[in-house]
Amino acid sequence: MALFGRKTDDKIKAQKDENVLDMVKEPVATTAEAKKTVLKENTGRAHRVLRNYHLSEKSNMFSQSGRYVFRVDRHTNKIEVKKAVESVYDVHVQSVNMISVKGKSRRQGRSIGRTSDWKKAIVTLKPGEKISSLAEGV
Repeated sequence: MALFGRKTDDKIKAQKDENVLDMVKEPVATTAEAKKTVLKENTGRAHRVLRNYHLSEKSNMFSQSGRYVFRVDRHTNKIEVKKAVESVYDVHVQSVNMISVKGKSRRQGRSIGRTSDWKKAIVTLKPGEKISSLAEGV
């Protein structure tokens, strides 16, 4: 039992010397200081404007040509959507088309309900730009 928990005096001294040397060393310049960081605009309202990416066959076809479809808040306009997409994804928006989608009536047993109305925005980016994190290879 004593063999497993026992350390020689040389190993203990070497560990103490390493710890002392670590404290004396000057800190090396971090990589964050070496390269300049670029801060984005304040995206505080963007998460309220852009709900999520709308995934469908048609939106997949659009994404190949530089057009992306988002579900957006029902009370937003084209200008707010353009600013939100540019600030979140760091791209340049060429145009925005908006569509108000009416909710469908659904039935569960005897009761009849209705899904909520929503709005979608089709965002066209400038040629040569794309959003790589959305619907890649779907």
